[in-house]
Amino acid sequence: MNPFGHDVLAPFYKQALTVNTETTPTEVLTGVLAEDFQSQNNNEVKDKATLIKQFEFLWKLIPDLKFEPKQKVVEGNTVVIRSIASGTPKGNFMGIECDGTKSFCIDTTDIHTIENGQIKHVYHIEDWASAMKQLKA
Repeated sequence: MNPFGHDVLAPFYKQALTVNTETTPTEVLTGVLAEDFQSQNNNEVKDKATLIKQFEFLWKLIPDLKFEPKQKVVEGNTVVIRSIASGTPKGNFMGIECDGTKSFCIDTTDIHTIENGQIKHVYHIEDWASAMKQLKA
């Protein structure tokens, strides 16, 4: 069995969320996200095109962005991934001007719904308040 619980999640974390030289977010997310995909948190819901644009932007802003899965729970077509996100922004990051000398390392939790070999929905929580605190320190 795939350590991520479903084959679609390995490229999501290792090739779309994590900056690398082999792929781009558009290449990977176009295939792994369902056409009616939704990314949701307590503030908003994003569709597939919006999430793809967001990660294309983040790759430029945080050229060493990395999402490293640490724990997974699989129940049917639902997979919960707890990961560590880290990076060193250069530019305006959440209202903070960053010069590429300070990094952040935060916890994230994603609850994925997998259908027909694609990610249909993800509910996600990231500790961006800690990232901002680390970048201001």
